[in-house]
Amino acid sequence: MDKWMKNNNFNKILALALGIILWTIVHVDTAPASQTTVNSESKTIENVKVEVEGLDSDLYVMTKDVDNVRMEVRGKKSDLTYKFSDAYRVWLDLSEVKPGDNTLPLMYSTPSGVTLDDMVPNQVNVHIELRTTKAFPVSLNITGAPAEGYEVGAPVIEPLEAEVTLPASELGRVAKVQGNVELDGEKEPFSDKKLKLYAYDSEGNELKEAVITPSTAAVQVPVSLPSKTLPLNISFTGSLPGSLVLSRVTPDQDTVTVYGSKEILQNLSSYDAVLDLSPIAAAGTEQVKLALKPPEGTGKIEPAEMNVSVSSAEIAERTLSAVPVKLTGVGSGLTAVILEPVSASVDLTLTGAPTLLDQLDQDNVSIVADVGGFAAGIHDIPLQVSLPRFIALKSGTQQLSVRVELLVPATPEASAEAGDATNASTPEPSAEPASGEETPVEPSPAHTGEPVEPSPTPPVHTPENTATPAAGGSNNGSTGGT
Repeated sequence: MDKWMKNNNFNKILALALGIILWTIVHVDTAPASQTTVNSESKTIENVKVEVEGLDSDLYVMTKDVDNVRMEVRGKKSDLTYKFSDAYRVWLDLSEVKPGDNTLPLMYSTPSGVTLDDMVPNQVNVHIELRTTKAFPVSLNITGAPAEGYEVGAPVIEPLEAEVTLPASELGRVAKVQGNVELDGEKEPFSDKKLKLYAYDSEGNELKEAVITPSTAAVQVPVSLPSKTLPLNISFTGSLPGSLVLSRVTPDQDTVTVYGSKEILQNLSSYDAVLDLSPIAAAGTEQVKLALKPPEGTGKIEPAEMNVSVSSAEIAERTLSAVPVKLTGVGSGLTAVILEPVSASVDLTLTGAPTLLDQLDQDNVSIVADVGGFAAGIHDIPLQVSLPRFIALKSGTQQLSVRVELLVPATPEASAEAGDATNASTPEPSAEPASGEETPVEPSPAHTGEPVEPSPTPPVHTPENTATPAAGGSNNGSTGGT
């Protein structure tokens, strides 16, 4: 060894080798550190959303004071430039958290080659509550308006109740569960099978965290013209064959519904229809179609057509004897006495269907002598005869007037006595005419087979149209009859 150390060439070679080793060590240790420092950069990622993991949302509801964070990251420029913001994740692990208030650290992940320098904030305050459920009635809020003249009817909504789930502290704020419908000139009913439901507090604010089950409802909102139900009056045209007369006319229904504006409907009190008797070929009962047209100015009528049962029979006769005449219209300060006939009654020969005639009595017939407007003296007063429906006077055989004397009493005492005598001898009107109106004394065309002109008639459904259940209104009146 000493030999080698004393050799100058060896020493030179050794010194050279040691120098190379030291140079290599210095450059290997320092060069990478210097290069890294030059290429490393920082970057700020704003508004990174805080995600929630591990929460059983069916049992719990969570509120937190942080929704987004800011991340300060560091890495190579190439990594920072080409990594999208959604590659940075921040989340909250609630898998082990119990109800109550909790302060929890935030978890995070960054792209490969990127490190986190700082995150603001780095923890979150969390409040967790058990969910509570309560049922509420479902209501409907209708805004806007249908087409002009149309009305909105009572809406139908299904289901009638919905369950609202919220934290117990929030559930008490729920005032209503409601669907919203906006109308815009509709003429047809509004329908929605999946109308979204919302929960609102007492001030009308939506509770957006509420879970509503079911979340939708099926809704029907009627939209239609105003309507009015009117009694049906039927008059006749055409004629019956031979010596037939009507005995009963019965429609499928005795009312109709008319649709139109309120202004027009308020002026309608009944609906008049005209039935053609021409299809009737023989005695018996037949079904006749009756077409109904909307009154002028209205939109529609329901039904638009109905069946009418028409019964007819061979004409028959019957005489009612001593039917009393009733005086009406006696002026103030006058008394009235029927001079002729002395009995103050008349005999009536009537025609009609046998079944109707058999049921007649004096209670079904009204004979009135109206002396209204006449002065004191003797007057021949025409009689006004009211008969049940489909019954008529036989023409040419009856006295159609009475002679009445109107007197002015000489003294108050005499006037009182005369008044008592008149009241005793002359019955006061005690009942409405069987048809609700006075019937002309001429025979009805329904009995003679002549064409019957349509005429206004009383409603079929009012009691005053028939004197008894066995007899209808006047011969040219409305439906009903027997």
